Amino acid sequence: MKLVNKTRFAILGMLLEGLSTGYDIKSLMGRSTVYFWRESDSTIYPMLKVLAEEGKVRSKVVYVGKKKKEVFSITDKGRVEFRAWFESPTGSETPRNEFLLKLFFATDREDMTHLFRERLEKAEKTYEEYKKIEERLESLTASPRQAIRLKALRYGIAHLVLEIQWLKEESI
Repeated sequence: MKLVNKTRFAILGMLLEGLSTGYDIKSLMGRSTVYFWRESDSTIYPMLKVLAEEGKVRSKVVYVGKKKKEVFSITDKGRVEFRAWFESPTGSETPRNEFLLKLFFATDREDMTHLFRERLEKAEKTYEEYKKIEERLESLTASPRQAIRLKALRYGIAHLVLEIQWLKEESI
């Protein structure tokens, strides 16, 4: 089966929210999906160009004062592709986890302990960030989208709770 660059679906999904510049898409991702799906400028802008060439998005130039911006919107063809991807089975994933890579190559308990302390600090910090996001989301007007985003967030919180517990037990 042909491998498909999933960046296209992340961008199409962001455009379901409405008109956006490449910068807007990157900013929205930085406030939302960055915790589980990262995209950089070097992937967003070229993919927007590809999607435009394929007729999945359309762009127009607008001026804000003297500043020129290219604004993108999803087309019906883009919506169809996004929906087909969304309804297809989720593929297998190989996460990239630098902590586990370093742990795999650790040579002694001192190395391991250092890695565990560093990872525990990061996990606890991320847990606190997630709890603040959860509090903010809970304060918004209830809607199906808000409830679904809370579920996604709580998935991440549950993983962090388990990881923190594991790190504390294993570092003893």
